Amino acid sequence: MFMLIDCDNFFVSCERIFQPHLKNIPVVVLSNNDGCVVSRSYEAKALAIPMCIPFFKIEKFFKQNGGVALSSNYELYADISQRMMSLLRSYFTKVEPYSIDEAFVETSESTGLLQMATNLRQTILQQIGIPVSIGIAKSKTLCKIAADYAKKHDKVFCLNDQETIDRHLTQIEVIDIWGIGRHLAPRLNYLGIFNAYELTQTPLKMIRQSFGVNLERTILELKQFPCMEISRDETAKSIISSRSFESEIADKFRLQQIIAEFVDDACQRLRRQNAVARGLMVELRTNRFNKNVPFYQNSRLICLDEATSNTSRFMSAMQKGLEYIFRPGLHYKQAGVMLTGIENRQTLQPDLLSRPAQNHKEQKLMAAFDQLNQKMGRKTVFFANQAAVPKPFLKRGLKSPRFTTCWAELLTVH
Repeated sequence: MFMLIDCDNFFVSCERIFQPHLKNIPVVVLSNNDGCVVSRSYEAKALAIPMCIPFFKIEKFFKQNGGVALSSNYELYADISQRMMSLLRSYFTKVEPYSIDEAFVETSESTGLLQMATNLRQTILQQIGIPVSIGIAKSKTLCKIAADYAKKHDKVFCLNDQETIDRHLTQIEVIDIWGIGRHLAPRLNYLGIFNAYELTQTPLKMIRQSFGVNLERTILELKQFPCMEISRDETAKSIISSRSFESEIADKFRLQQIIAEFVDDACQRLRRQNAVARGLMVELRTNRFNKNVPFYQNSRLICLDEATSNTSRFMSAMQKGLEYIFRPGLHYKQAGVMLTGIENRQTLQPDLLSRPAQNHKEQKLMAAFDQLNQKMGRKTVFFANQAAVPKPFLKRGLKSPRFTTCWAELLTVH
């Protein structure tokens, strides 16, 4: 049996751990530059605050109703997420983090699952401080459906008998099924398939011929035949580091310094999962909402000679990519990088032209680089194309302290 542990209003819940005065009042967390609503408390949802709405549109109404808005505190959220995943691994041998606030687990138990999930929910709330909803089923796809229902009702829900499953499947549109989305849904609607139950009644041979094996697996999962196992490989397929800027930037040197920070962040994340990458993509974008100037967006992929986690190689690739896509005279609103071709270092297949001695030397150098910055403080050592003291390019004027990751911002109890 599978369980999906899904944190309730995760960003807001993280804020409430260290700020109890935020409980029982409307709270929202905003995206980069305090732009849009990305997390809402149940009290904010009761005010009919839509997800992803620009905050300026509802700011006056929200504050009139006693609402509190906060900037995104990514350092806090990542740390709380890691604590929750560690707790789950202490209870289950098979754990698959699905996102920052969701994880699948697999258990060999077949009875007493509701009580087990209830106890687990209480443990997470007591030890981490985060409320969660738990869905239980024989497949991961049914787990997603069970977790969605649990979030809106009793917080723990099990989909295990066929009559209950069929009843819930008739209420779920195909567009809302995990793995289908808005691209396949219109084609299924054209065939007269509008809900999940109707999809399960469709001949598998026709589905495979028209849509491929992935949709066939989804149908089997809805029929309680698990086709997706818990993934033990936590190596990300790609790593993205990007941001929108508080104000538009036209200066190439300033832009390069900012993108260098993205490269540094992405490479640190790459090394933390003991992986290497084979390429880097650089992207630039102007403000699509500025109707006074033409919109410009471009990207460039730079492939490396061999897979590596050496930040300096990706810095060089970033500079090459930026030269290709930068256009003088434009004012850029967003930039980012993406590491591609990621592989686990332990299972990497070297090629004939690889240089083992040089790669080992670079690996030790990067390990010393990370250890120095971890022990002595961020940017004790850094690359020349980074700013020594990076100027803020994000607006986070409503950010709470980094209660768990910064000594200077630890919670003080009087």
